[in-house]
Amino acid sequence: MPKSFDPIPKAALDGWRRELSQWWSAESFRVRIGEIAGPSQIPRRVFFRQSGLTFLRDAWIASKVSSALSSEQVRLVPDERPDFEIQSVGRILQFEATEADTDGRKRGDEPDDEGWRPDPVEEWQKRFNAIPAALDRVVSKKLRKDYPPGTALVVYVNLACYGAYQKEGIPILQTGTAAAKDKFSAVFAMWEGVLYKFWENGAAVSEQWPYARLDDI
Repeated sequence: MPKSFDPIPKAALDGWRRELSQWWSAESFRVRIGEIAGPSQIPRRVFFRQSGLTFLRDAWIASKVSSALSSEQVRLVPDERPDFEIQSVGRILQFEATEADTDGRKRGDEPDDEGWRPDPVEEWQKRFNAIPAALDRVVSKKLRKDYPPGTALVVYVNLACYGAYQKEGIPILQTGTAAAKDKFSAVFAMWEGVLYKFWENGAAVSEQWPYARLDDI
């Protein structure tokens, strides 16, 4: 039986959403996300079981993208789509966000503590091998929806391999996001602490920016 948990009140969720839909500096937004949704603030069993919390994941992704691209400001979009926008060099760029993970993963059943646990190399290989199917699942879902003109897509690839397969992984990420190249103005992937841009205006590109920090949430 799933463990019970005390849900976050709707009033608190609505307040956070309104707050994060205002323009923030990229650094202030990052800090605020840590205050709201850091591991010590919302237990894993709550974050991944309670409905209505996806906007916090989108805000976390937004904080990393805005930091990597040295943006001046960032905010969640209060409308249904896209998810967030950043302001950089006087331009406002809009992004739809999604997360690629192992099929059927139930993170709400995983321990809340962030202490050390064994993670054999064999598990790294399993996660790496899961990347193509994970990308196909989430990209396919995004292709079925409509977005404002000029929207970019960013995929957070939550399949850590600790840098062991980075060289082999980059072309897999580009191939796995190719289906979105004509739907979105640009296509990015976040993996292993790096933001990659693989597609822009339907053409292949190769750009990357680190986003990981020692105090990452």
